Amino acid sequence: MKWVGVAMLSVVVLAAVFAGVAGRHPPGRQPFREQSLAAPSWEHPLGVDAVGRDAATRLAYGARATLGIALGATLLAVTLGTLLGATAGMARGWWDVAVSHVTDFLLAFPAILLGLVVLTILRPSPGSVAVAVGVAALPTVVRQVRAAFVVENAKEYVLAARALGAGPWRVAVVEILPNCAGLILVLTTLTLGSAVLESAGLAFLGLSGQPDVPEWGAMLRDEQSTFRTAPWLCLAPGVAIAWTVLAFNLISDGCSAAIRRTRLVSGNSHK
Repeated sequence: MKWVGVAMLSVVVLAAVFAGVAGRHPPGRQPFREQSLAAPSWEHPLGVDAVGRDAATRLAYGARATLGIALGATLLAVTLGTLLGATAGMARGWWDVAVSHVTDFLLAFPAILLGLVVLTILRPSPGSVAVAVGVAALPTVVRQVRAAFVVENAKEYVLAARALGAGPWRVAVVEILPNCAGLILVLTTLTLGSAVLESAGLAFLGLSGQPDVPEWGAMLRDEQSTFRTAPWLCLAPGVAIAWTVLAFNLISDGCSAAIRRTRLVSGNSHK
């Protein structure tokens, strides 16, 4: 199933990368006003929206915007979450208590609500949406990485490294982090999927900050009034969101299964 997810994601990535090549005009232009709400055709595979814009072109540019926000949010959440979780799991003491309490506090809020709180502090923009989604995903990453470092920190290979004189930073970076790489990879793919969904939700609420830049959630919001007369305009971004989230989830499941098989084989080889 992992390779199915990779193939599905490849379609989205190709659409984002070649949006400028495949699109016959900038996504904000309205060259087809006389064909307003036209049904899908050979010339317009996904139809024409209410103001005369080609829906397929906007969907391709929307892939670029949505994936950009999701990648930025995931980079923030995984990088900062790994750092906080690793230091909390290694240091323990007051730092571990502080990080754990803040994480528990943030986990008490739904992700979309936490994103809204962040966006009330920052100026609405794609970068702010990425920060908001990243902060919302941060507590989960911190908790998972911290738990993994606590477990690994008590294993024999870590005790052996310390007996040989390795300091805490060397133990964390050289010994423990490589053994947690699989978990971090799974968390990254899961966070990418949830980031796509949450960024689309925030854009649907009108918080993307750039109304002229197509984003799948904003496209859903703009086309909801035409659902009865031209349902394909709403279905296209909705299917794109579901397609991308499913692709990331399939990749995550495949990576998780591969890690379990590797650990099982490794465990059997040591017996």
